[in-house]
Amino acid sequence: MSLQRAVSHTISYASFFRFPLLPAEIHRWLIYPRLVSHHKLESFLSDQPTSSVLRLRAQTTYHSNQKTIHAQKLLKILKYLPGLRLVALTGSVAANNAQKNDDIDLLFITAPHTLWLVRPLVIVLISLFFRRRHPQEDHTHAPDAFCPNLWLDTFSLAVPLTKRSLYTAHEVLQIKPLLDRGDTYQRFLQANLWTKKYLANAYTSLVLPTSRRHSDRVKRVEESHSIIQLLFAPFNLIFFVFQFIYMYPKKTTETVNPHAAFLHTTDFSGQLNRYLKRTNNI
Repeated sequence: MSLQRAVSHTISYASFFRFPLLPAEIHRWLIYPRLVSHHKLESFLSDQPTSSVLRLRAQTTYHSNQKTIHAQKLLKILKYLPGLRLVALTGSVAANNAQKNDDIDLLFITAPHTLWLVRPLVIVLISLFFRRRHPQEDHTHAPDAFCPNLWLDTFSLAVPLTKRSLYTAHEVLQIKPLLDRGDTYQRFLQANLWTKKYLANAYTSLVLPTSRRHSDRVKRVEESHSIIQLLFAPFNLIFFVFQFIYMYPKKTTETVNPHAAFLHTTDFSGQLNRYLKRTNNI
């Protein structure tokens, strides 16, 4: 794919979500498998965004910031839960493209063998002190409701092969951490190196080089916790079975296993591919 086509592809992708990109964002989110300098793209980028684009971006930035502040209130409670390693914003809020009535999508990563122990506690706390969006609710008519729809433990940081796509690569790379313990955010990015083949600029801008000394320290800490975490394994499995039985009658496209729960019911990958082919004639 030529750079000109890549720029067009990138702009079209954002337009699918009604999110006009600024020139620096086109460079960062360029759909291209290799690093490209900003200088090489300058001839393909427009000089200044229009006033209407700036107004729209100001609006979505405002709503995204307000919802981020609201999510930080939730973290004041969740940060005391043992087992949580990462809590991050996903979806429209993470992309800085939220509308007033949007919900707030959340990603949770837990320590090994604790996902299904931690999840009920999180759900209860959200339900007691905030508003949680239920599956039957439209995400655009649940303002500021929390949607905890993606759960992983540190045994399952890599997105499964069947779910890897341009859309998922965007979702992975645009998350915004609210709580990060043990460098889990960087470990999550490194486990999803596959995203680089879609968004090389974005991936490289986020992943930090890790020293051997730092990696050894993290490994020692994990090993010191491994025996304790193994004690939770049978209880985690029991809680998984009970929650899976509860979910099963309502289950559609969700992916659920002892180490991960992808509870999204909408995957835009197919719609996006058709849209991009139509708009870019590819």
